[in-house]
Amino acid sequence: MDRASAVARILANNGDLAALPQVVFKVMEITGTDPACAVALERAIVVDPGFSAKLLALANSAHFALPKKVSSIKDAIMFIGLRQVRQTAMAVGVFDMFLGKSDSESRRRRAWWRHSVDSATAAKALAKEYGVDENSAYTAGLLHWFGRTVLDKSNPGAYEKVIQLQDRGVPFWQAEEAVYGCDHRDVAMASAASWGFPEELVNGLAYYRRPDDHPEDNRLGALVAIGGVIADVALTGRIRNDGSAKALPDWVLPHLGISDEQTDKIIEKGLGAITAGSHLHF
Repeated sequence: MDRASAVARILANNGDLAALPQVVFKVMEITGTDPACAVALERAIVVDPGFSAKLLALANSAHFALPKKVSSIKDAIMFIGLRQVRQTAMAVGVFDMFLGKSDSESRRRRAWWRHSVDSATAAKALAKEYGVDENSAYTAGLLHWFGRTVLDKSNPGAYEKVIQLQDRGVPFWQAEEAVYGCDHRDVAMASAASWGFPEELVNGLAYYRRPDDHPEDNRLGALVAIGGVIADVALTGRIRNDGSAKALPDWVLPHLGISDEQTDKIIEKGLGAITAGSHLHF
């Protein structure tokens, strides 16, 4: 079975499990076209009571230290701002996809979730500096490991085989392809395309290179790749033994015009953003 057929089969088998909540689409649409439209954003969110409750719980968390408890989406928008509501709404909407039925699934997917949030946060913090839209950087970072959850949900036992192959030194994309016929990047990009996301955002999910890739300008994907490296550093506290100048994938450097001397500053800035945004780990 070729890669495209494998992706189609996995998405068909997952059905609604590979779908974003409708409220997420509305939030992205509204804030993408008219970032000042607070009334429209409020209307889009309040129609989903469960979603609204989660968003309000986060708004009332210690992280924001609001002067008073907020009891409505309107108040949340007023106190924490449109951009933060959009970012938090995206995280709330995507989080349910990373829930597992068993303890082992939950641990695995929670680790993936934390990596995704941290990658998104770091990518957004660096976006403006490299001419990338902040919202796109955050969304692509949040979704770049989404394909792993879809693969895992399609056959949870099979992903254990992927992990076993990785433990034996097989690159993750080769391990996934050996077990599923495709890798998580393929699934994430196909899902995003089916949701009608912009082509730039779909391509931004191509955050790592395979031997069969053709060189192309992909600044968003390069930024997501950097976010992923910084997320790993945030979790482990370690940079590769050959130093921070080699921590970033080689292909991202020409895309963003990064020199070896800049990598320490880039990693430090991303780590600072992750620390400030840790409330979204849930």
